[in-house]
Amino acid sequence: MNTCNVKISGLILFLIVSFTLHAQQDKLNRYLSKKMERAGLVGLQAAYLSAGDSIWQGNYGLKEWNTTDSVNAETLFMIASCSKPVTALGILKLADQGLLSLDDPVNDHLPFAVENPHSAGIPITIRMLLTHVSSLKDNWPVMTPLYTVENGGGDSPLPLQEFLENYLVPGGRYYDQQENFQAVAPATNFRYCNIGYALAGLIIETVSGQSFPAFMRNEIFQPLGMLESYWMLADIPYENIARPHDIPNGQNDLDQIKILPHYGYPDYPDGQIRTTTADYAKFLRMIVNKGKVGQHQFISPEFIEEFTTIQYPEVARYQAIAWNYNEFDNFIYYLLMPRLPSHTGADPGVATVVSFNPETGHAGIIFTNSPPQKFMETKVFYQEIMKRLLKEAKKAAHR
Repeated sequence: MNTCNVKISGLILFLIVSFTLHAQQDKLNRYLSKKMERAGLVGLQAAYLSAGDSIWQGNYGLKEWNTTDSVNAETLFMIASCSKPVTALGILKLADQGLLSLDDPVNDHLPFAVENPHSAGIPITIRMLLTHVSSLKDNWPVMTPLYTVENGGGDSPLPLQEFLENYLVPGGRYYDQQENFQAVAPATNFRYCNIGYALAGLIIETVSGQSFPAFMRNEIFQPLGMLESYWMLADIPYENIARPHDIPNGQNDLDQIKILPHYGYPDYPDGQIRTTTADYAKFLRMIVNKGKVGQHQFISPEFIEEFTTIQYPEVARYQAIAWNYNEFDNFIYYLLMPRLPSHTGADPGVATVVSFNPETGHAGIIFTNSPPQKFMETKVFYQEIMKRLLKEAKKAAHR
């Protein structure tokens, strides 16, 4: 075959592959648009990571209801508890640097002492915080009023350390030994706990000597290329942020949509990142590439292995560090899909989900600025979309 024929054959193959890829993406776009419309969502951003490399992203709907302000690739979404794995990475980075150990008692790295009054003398470790077996509890009657959503929005004026000290130390204005602590010993019971991750954030501040947002920007976001990711509203230099939306009393009427302000809360290391699915995919890409960012070993492979390993199998059989292997809590879903490290997030007007396969490098990410209108459909909605994203990621790896 002469050189001309080779070039023509190559061009034809390129055109066929390009046509097939665009056709698949158009089909996925139609699917996601239809699912979003049926669920009554205002805006959605989705992405998949294929074989730990290529990233696809789709953007749908509006940043704010009753406007023409469409979601685009740079639109930031608040991701609620899908922030927790990023906070966990901050701890793992410090451990990799030899500045702490996961089995250190938290009191080794705090400016005040924390002890469960029901289990005096039994230390709470950093590993326990990251796996929700610390015996700490979320006291929502205390925590919910501290959200700024009903007070005009904005970052919380209450500093992280001040809040936690008043929540966890006897005599503090938020202290309650019955409601803030479980009546069990640490590492004997699994109970999902936001306060544990807020405390992990304070440990990062104490050990690093930087504010939590500064450390995460300097040591996590910038090295990973997550340049459109922020913890605090005050740090975002533009207004391309999806507004959270809620529907009072779960009504199924779009006219009842409530547009919420951009808000914050004092325990923000447990969930307040505003980012894009493309940025979050960079975080997942580092994980599935065993701690590498390009050719640079960002964190030791041993800590990435630890990240996705079940930590207390007798107490929390599905819980790794931040990630859970039963996040969808649906028997039928796991008949069809492998158990993968995943996380979901929910805050007022916000719903998110992330799932990835450490072996194949496939991942799916879904951010929305309004939960599905019917509560009972929420889990099914995200499960169906996640299955589709992971399927598309697998297909893309074989093209």
